[in-house]
Amino acid sequence: MKRDAQRRDERLLRTAFIISSTGDWVFRFALPVLVLQLTGSAVSTALTYAIEFVPFVVIGLFSGVVADRADRRQLMIACDVVSAAIVAGIGVLCLIDPPTVLVMAAAFLLGCVRPFSFPAFQGFITERVAEHRRASMNAWVQGADGTLGMLGPVAGVAVVTLLGPTAASFVNAASFAVSALLIAATAVVTVGRRLRASFGAACRSLVPDALAALRMVMTQSALLWATVLLTLANFTFPAAAANLVYIVAGPSGDVPASLAVIAAAQGLGAVLGAAASPVLLRRFSAGALMAAAMAVKVLALTLPALWPGIGALTVCWFVVGTTTSTFIVPWRTYRQGAVDPEFLGRVVGLQRAIPFAAVPVSSLLGSWLVVEFGVATLFTAIAVIQFFVWLGTRFSPLGRSGSSSVEVAGPSVIPVARPSRTGGN
Repeated sequence: MKRDAQRRDERLLRTAFIISSTGDWVFRFALPVLVLQLTGSAVSTALTYAIEFVPFVVIGLFSGVVADRADRRQLMIACDVVSAAIVAGIGVLCLIDPPTVLVMAAAFLLGCVRPFSFPAFQGFITERVAEHRRASMNAWVQGADGTLGMLGPVAGVAVVTLLGPTAASFVNAASFAVSALLIAATAVVTVGRRLRASFGAACRSLVPDALAALRMVMTQSALLWATVLLTLANFTFPAAAANLVYIVAGPSGDVPASLAVIAAAQGLGAVLGAAASPVLLRRFSAGALMAAAMAVKVLALTLPALWPGIGALTVCWFVVGTTTSTFIVPWRTYRQGAVDPEFLGRVVGLQRAIPFAAVPVSSLLGSWLVVEFGVATLFTAIAVIQFFVWLGTRFSPLGRSGSSSVEVAGPSVIPVARPSRTGGN
């Protein structure tokens, strides 16, 4: 692609991300609040959060294969259109005082779309963003998400409190529709099969392609350690995040303003961390930054264990937002350079499927700890687990990643035939 076309597509991609993520932040509060209002149960609320991650485990590998074989532009448009329809359906359900099981089923269907959109988005970055701009692009994406994390909770709580979950659902549906239109405006580049053919090819080669991704991760030690440690890390902060609404609002489901403050603090931290990451990457290796982020996160999760309350939760969420950005930006930038773009979707799919398997379990364990033993016990447990995540990051090959020439994981380390982007095996 010509440079001007690349920059235009990059701008469209950024705008689509902003609009879609804005709707997501509003909706992120609508769904758990709706379930809490219907049931008054911490377990049901946490289950709603957890159930969206189940599809990542079930179809994560398959979706990564599709993202590698398909025209990623077509795939992202299809994901946004289907997501808009599902979220609009949730809005309709809100109008009829639905059974909780229907709301959870709709959340599950929405979760089935996201495993396709994320690896497609990551692969699309390698297609449309020049290599020397990828660290900045990753930092911008994380910073934009953090900015929305700062402003979105205010809008989300306002919409849910004043207008209810129904309005929040329709806002998110509209954001997906606009995102689809923006991605459709990017340049048409013939880089893969049509979407229907890609699904067929993925079905026929699912097992060998999944094994290829697994061999790639097993062969490169930094990728392997990242997969293991990210899985363990999902037993830490996600266990608290899944239960934040219950921790702050209680069984009644009455949403206080402090919920927006806590979530906004995480967004502010994410913005600052994302802004600092490209500068830090010029001075330190990716591994050193990731290890430092995991160490600081231990301290953040310890605060609510010692001083349970809104103030400690706000500081904790702020620091977690900062450290998440200073981990994610180096990690994604390293992975985009270390993995052959032809295989990136499969690796991303695998590295989401395995760690996300921990989220439903940690969410439910977190709700049990909060209800039975209190907030301090929950944060004590996850801080201890986070300490071991830091140890693993600091003293494993992941902590040394990016300190020397990057080993590219691709066809040379996979003893299987290289699949073409046109769908051949």
